Amino acid sequence: MSRPMPVLLLASWLAAPGLALAQEALTPEKLALIHRDEQAALARVNESYGNRKPSEMTSAERRQSIQAQQEAVASVLEKHEVSDKEYARHVARLSLAERDAVTAAAKKLEAEEKAAREAAPNRPLLPEEIPIQNGISDANPVELEAVPGAPAVVEQGLPPGELGLEQTEGAAESPPATAPESAPAGPAE
Repeated sequence: MSRPMPVLLLASWLAAPGLALAQEALTPEKLALIHRDEQAALARVNESYGNRKPSEMTSAERRQSIQAQQEAVASVLEKHEVSDKEYARHVARLSLAERDAVTAAAKKLEAEEKAAREAAPNRPLLPEEIPIQNGISDANPVELEAVPGAPAVVEQGLPPGELGLEQTEGAAESPPATAPESAPAGPAE
């Protein structure tokens, strides 16, 4: 009643490749990326609970916070297609050299992100993007309907037909105008 050996061997080969590939897929770069995403997810959860210490929360809030943290970590591991058991085992078995490689990969990721943030303001704007200007000065005037290559036209004052502050102050000092009466103001009988 025992199964033949080839069937068992075939079944183990079908189950084992996923584990073998998963072990090879956890490079120091991928571990650093997973750790970075995990820390960002935990920071978002902590921020949603006001960055309070567990001792400052009620037991129900603590329970919700822990559950939200576990869900955030699980979603990060799912995103990277790694099981939590496999990730924990791999991290626990890292040698000092592998830990140094993970740290170097994390620093490399940080440097790449910093370079991308610094390069973002210097890149040309895409046609669908709207430029946002902070502040107005003579060196940086606001241009409405500008023509490429034309000098900047700076208008001062209000557009024609607009009431300015000077005109509204004079109007406030004069007595209000009364509407002409069409009917005599007599007692109504």
